[in-house]
Amino acid sequence: MRAQPAEGIVPKLNSRVPVFVQRARTPSQECLTDVNHHDPCASVRIAKVRFTIAWDAGTKAITYIFTDDVRLIMDSELSVGGLCRLVRQSGERWELAQYLNWVITPAWRDTVERLSGDAYWHAVFRPEAATAEYGAILGFVQSRYLRN
Repeated sequence: MRAQPAEGIVPKLNSRVPVFVQRARTPSQECLTDVNHHDPCASVRIAKVRFTIAWDAGTKAITYIFTDDVRLIMDSELSVGGLCRLVRQSGERWELAQYLNWVITPAWRDTVERLSGDAYWHAVFRPEAATAEYGAILGFVQSRYLRN
């Protein structure tokens, strides 16, 4: 039987990867966490929500946390599948940045205090969102490799 997370709390970015996450990893499982960069990773359930957690192989520090689980609802009620306006009321576009195969914006980031305290999760959208008025949320990510 695999160890479970303490109190249903998502580990923090840059903290040491918990043993239960390391044990959930299948041999040689790696995730793309930045351009041409892979880290060891595992998928785990915390408080019934599925997360993919990656870590630095040398330091064991968490580098990346992602979820596309529809059960996760952010504090402001953002969730996977929800729509976000990508154009301000003035008609000006929100600042968008490319991250891996997604587009993110600092305008659509949120917390889920009951699971991860004050850690910010960035909503991720398809690349087409860069020219759309609205974008559907594909998931939420925290990463040490985000540039914005």
